[in-house]
Amino acid sequence: MLPANPTHAIGYYCGRFGSGLFGEPLNSFSNLAFVLGAVVAWHAWRAKPDRDPWQLLLFILAALIGVGSFVFHSYPTPETLLVDIVPIKVFGLSALAYICLRYMGLQVIVTVALAISFFALSQGWIAVAPRGALGGGIEHIPSLLALMATGITLMRRRVPLGGYLLAACAAYVAAIFVRSWDLYLCPTFPYGVHWIWHILTGLTASLIIFGIASVPPRRVFENSA
Repeated sequence: MLPANPTHAIGYYCGRFGSGLFGEPLNSFSNLAFVLGAVVAWHAWRAKPDRDPWQLLLFILAALIGVGSFVFHSYPTPETLLVDIVPIKVFGLSALAYICLRYMGLQVIVTVALAISFFALSQGWIAVAPRGALGGGIEHIPSLLALMATGITLMRRRVPLGGYLLAACAAYVAAIFVRSWDLYLCPTFPYGVHWIWHILTGLTASLIIFGIASVPPRRVFENSA
């Protein structure tokens, strides 16, 4: 069976073979990577004696990225595209805010200002960036740079979470690289490699939340004292 035209999926990817739930089998079910990552982070969180309940929100948001993407790739429409995009935005802003508050010790007003500024800059970047460049991965450059900057900052402060964030950054770079080749490979490999993008971005989110679950926030104050 020949794949559907990539534009029918309302995005810059291929791998759709028909309508309905199983129209994109690999693209849909590869989103389990986000849910599995959230479960692993939750188990790490449960093993800690000093559990921060706010971390549970991040685990849930990470899992919802997978759920939203599953819904979109099962029934790709302009409406379900929002179900895909919104959880990604909310998770990114929430993780940034949590790290700024709990690990960097920034004040609430400074954290809110940073989050709003990042959202505005990233949306502005999406508006001016070449549409479809890097298979749509161009839109993720601001998030990649923010993740890299945050990881380097924490590493300089000798906060162990920084290592997890830089590892997540490496997975993110690999994900963007894979995504950029998806449409080029479609003629010879109809399933495409967008599903690998899901696995690698799932790994990215999983490394972030697993690091947060594993590294107590109080260490930032001990190491920066």
